Amino acid sequence: MEQSTGKHKVVGYWFNEQKCQKFGVQDLEATCRRRGIQLVKIDMNSPLDDQGPFDLVLHKVTVLYAQALNNNGKAANAINMFENYIKKHPETFVMDPLPGVHKLLLRNQTYELLHQRFRYDEKIFTPTYAELSSRNVKENAEIVKQASVTFPVVCKPVTGGGGVEAHEMAVVFNEMGLSEFRLPCVAQSFINHGAVLYKLFVLGPVWFVIVRPSLKNFYAGVDGCFGFNTLTEQETVYFNSSNVSKADSQSPLTQLDPGDMEDELPKADPAVFNRIVTNLREALNMDLLGIDVVIDSNTGKYGIIDVNAFPSYDSVPNLMEHLVDLLVMRMDHPAPESIKQTPENKKIPTFTTCDHPQEDSGVDTG
Repeated sequence: MEQSTGKHKVVGYWFNEQKCQKFGVQDLEATCRRRGIQLVKIDMNSPLDDQGPFDLVLHKVTVLYAQALNNNGKAANAINMFENYIKKHPETFVMDPLPGVHKLLLRNQTYELLHQRFRYDEKIFTPTYAELSSRNVKENAEIVKQASVTFPVVCKPVTGGGGVEAHEMAVVFNEMGLSEFRLPCVAQSFINHGAVLYKLFVLGPVWFVIVRPSLKNFYAGVDGCFGFNTLTEQETVYFNSSNVSKADSQSPLTQLDPGDMEDELPKADPAVFNRIVTNLREALNMDLLGIDVVIDSNTGKYGIIDVNAFPSYDSVPNLMEHLVDLLVMRMDHPAPESIKQTPENKKIPTFTTCDHPQEDSGVDTG
């Protein structure tokens, strides 16, 4: 695309320092410069009105929201200032709009959204889940039973996108294990998927599929029975999802057992991935999404297990060019309130692997 003409464009951005380093902000600055765009880092410790005006604000403020939810006053003040600036300046395009980001802050809210959006889709689902906040074994057993959650389950922090802690998870095989994980948490039915994870990286109308290692198949009970009485000796498996799903992961948790190696994995269908991307972009009115999908080894159905705002985009080819194309498009032609499918959504995605580590977000306001 040729360098933009007309009024000089200014993009303000805020990522924490770790995101800046791992995302490659210098490359983004260079690409913007070639396109006639000035990239300005926003300082959350200073009034935003003194730093603008901006044609577009690019952000990853989920880490600040996570800190604010944990009663961090500095993060809460930064978020309030940021939200007030956006309200005062509706002419500034925000990537991404905060209402969509809010829906992805808590995993239970995300999973409820996924359930509602795909409840009538015969190929796409989100695994059953329940929110746990008590260490009462009998109470938790009843909660997961009522929610149709089946063992083994994956326990995850309720807050998503809030730093390293958001990736600390556990595979739990019995009732007692549910009370051992850090609370509150979301307990989600584990879906056997042949140790293959599909990460859908969305950049507006362009999206990519990155194939990553994932957890091996787990079974509740030596004999495969799901009865509680067969599970008492199975120990909880703790893991960091970011580490397990690195392209070069050597974790034994990603190595299939001999009996599972013989199973033929379902072939991924790009049309189903496209349906997932289109539906969630419309539901969230967002351009920058990371969607984690597994394919059930038994049914061939597509399970959405997590959705993140502004992911790492590791291994996406020509990332900065795609991102700056998107910035230009949104500044020239702001998206309508609800993003609809465009012809570009129908492109066949790229299937690839990567050898870059995933992002681990810390929290700072500088």
